[in-house]
Amino acid sequence: MKAFDLMSTDLEAAKDNATVTEIGTRLILRAINGMPIIEDDGKVIGILTAIDILRAIRENKDIDTLNASDLMNRAPIVVNQDTDMWEIIDIMDKEGIEMVPVVVDKENDDRLIGVISRKDILEEKFNERFVTLGMKRTITKTLGQ
Repeated sequence: MKAFDLMSTDLEAAKDNATVTEIGTRLILRAINGMPIIEDDGKVIGILTAIDILRAIRENKDIDTLNASDLMNRAPIVVNQDTDMWEIIDIMDKEGIEMVPVVVDKENDDRLIGVISRKDILEEKFNERFVTLGMKRTITKTLGQ
């Protein structure tokens, strides 16, 4: 199974000028652990996670005045859409990360197209004998619209 088969496409990404408070609120509302930070063209330039925000709080930083660019990891691990599930699990295990952004191709087209979380992989493995009919209705902004 490949990243494309596992990834969630119902995702939110932020620009680097979004405030940490705005991103933290979205993490809570969407019950997610991190958010990719992208440029206008969809290129992944960072990732901001709940632990990054918790560290800032522990260091008594004013998260209301900080932007994503102040706290984000500027060298995020991303995977290609054709990356094998086993490799993704290895990356998550070795790097201690819970979510990996998926791009078309790291070398030629690094636009964000999805994310894979530990939960996505577990759901796929535990639900492989079941079928879900219909779709969840969500409100999202599609990149490029």
